[in-house]
Amino acid sequence: IMDLSALGHTLKPLIRDGYVETFADPDDRRVKRVRLTPQGLAKLEAAMKLWQIAQQRFEDVVGRDKAEKLRAALDDIAALDFDLPPAS
Repeated sequence: IMDLSALGHTLKPLIRDGYVETFADPDDRRVKRVRLTPQGLAKLEAAMKLWQIAQQRFEDVVGRDKAEKLRAALDDIAALDFDLPPAS
């Protein structure tokens, strides 16, 4: 979860470098939307290729079974709702 200020700081360099653009929502012009530009899509495709290589190298080192277990554990952690107050 990210507040608007943090999101703005994160997006500024991406907008400056031409990877994303903002636009008004057609149904509610008060709402700003963000989308990848063609340059951003090309960068994402390049990054995904490198990510696949890195994932394969990781599996080669630790083994497919351990890599799958780690990914499943990380998926579980990412799915947790951290907005809830701690249990007493």
